[in-house]
Amino acid sequence: MPNFDELLKGKQAAQIMGDKGKLEKLRDAPETQRIFSMLSQSTGDLEAAAGRAAKGDTAQLTDAIRKLMQDPEGAKLIQKMKDNFM
Repeated sequence: MPNFDELLKGKQAAQIMGDKGKLEKLRDAPETQRIFSMLSQSTGDLEAAAGRAAKGDTAQLTDAIRKLMQDPEGAKLIQKMKDNFM
């Protein structure tokens, strides 16, 4: 199972965040869209959960990410995304 912290930290993630083209490619990738869909199913409203997380209430979004990482499909999608973009 991929380590979520590894996806968020490190030089590779920073490089992607600084490269608009890579960031757009990542955003538009089928894997990313499926991950967002799975997170939306877990939270009921992904945008609202992200908004609450930005204000400090991370419980719902953290739980949804944990479920995604434990789901075999979710883990594969994250690994594929990591392999393609990192």
